[in-house]
Amino acid sequence: MKKTTSNLVDNRVLVSLGVLLLISLLFLLYQFTRHVDCENANFVVHSDDYMINNVVEYYDNTPGAKSWQWDFGDSTAIDVRQRTMHTYKKPGEYLVKLKINGNCVHEKMITISSISQQVGYLPTIISPNVVTVGETISFNAEKEGGESWEWSFGETTRTDALGKSPSYVFKSVGDKKITLIVNGDVEHTAVKTIYVAPKTITAKQKIDIKSYEFEKPHTAFSLPMGSAQKDPLVDMMQYIPVSPKSVSKTDSVIAEKKAPEISNEQFKLLLNQVAAEAKTKDDFKDYVCGKFDIPVVANDKKLIPFDQFCQSIAGKKIKITAIRINKDKKNCIQNINIQYKVKKLMIWVKE
Repeated sequence: MKKTTSNLVDNRVLVSLGVLLLISLLFLLYQFTRHVDCENANFVVHSDDYMINNVVEYYDNTPGAKSWQWDFGDSTAIDVRQRTMHTYKKPGEYLVKLKINGNCVHEKMITISSISQQVGYLPTIISPNVVTVGETISFNAEKEGGESWEWSFGETTRTDALGKSPSYVFKSVGDKKITLIVNGDVEHTAVKTIYVAPKTITAKQKIDIKSYEFEKPHTAFSLPMGSAQKDPLVDMMQYIPVSPKSVSKTDSVIAEKKAPEISNEQFKLLLNQVAAEAKTKDDFKDYVCGKFDIPVVANDKKLIPFDQFCQSIAGKKIKITAIRINKDKKNCIQNINIQYKVKKLMIWVKE
């Protein structure tokens, strides 16, 4: 009887161990099927135009992914589909988070604009073809959906006017290349060449030679010759004390030439033209007072000279999110702090 009870206890222990082993194997198998390489997640955020009320597509193709949780960054409900779509109601930057299989979390930052980034037709410059130097000329822009306009009238290397319908007075004669950039689209800059003619001077009225009265000879105004007399002021002046001539500081100080004014927004537009290879560092000569080695802090982590920064962004699609320029007493730019992104494989990333 004792031997039978002992055998029964041994069988129960073996069965319990077998059940635990089976549960462990099933758990390991479950974890193996849900395993995801968190470092190599493969998901895409894409839109033809990252603009408010436009559709943004989200798709994940990570090997081993079984469940998804999309957080669109705008306080809307979590979406659990592998492929989904979403629209944003307000412009701004949104941090998109994707949780895969409940443990791997990945993030991507997207920027939604209120202005369409789609390539449109070239804007039209409306102006006379021939104008006169010194005359006030009115310009106008024709383009649908325009919210910002940047004009250059061909006499300087900087932006001359902002607004849809500016006026300008040309200071020199010759052919002038007028350029217009709408909504910051430097890749589709409108160009028009006009001729500035010299100002003609016309007589207000004809001169009648017959009625012209010629100057009389000096003898007609001469007084009769008299005896020479001494001026009494000569004796008086020698008794009047004379104070030394004071030298004014303003006469001895030559006003220093200051650099031209430029706003953060205008500087940002010029950098976008450098990226589009429409301008170079030399176009900033007046603003940096010829010092192209001023420091640039890029994305709070990289410090490079300004000329190298211009080389690094040339030919790339960039999006500047923030910029701050610091100037000295002469209005020369001393340093630049910039936050920007570069478009790589349809995704905006920080360099």
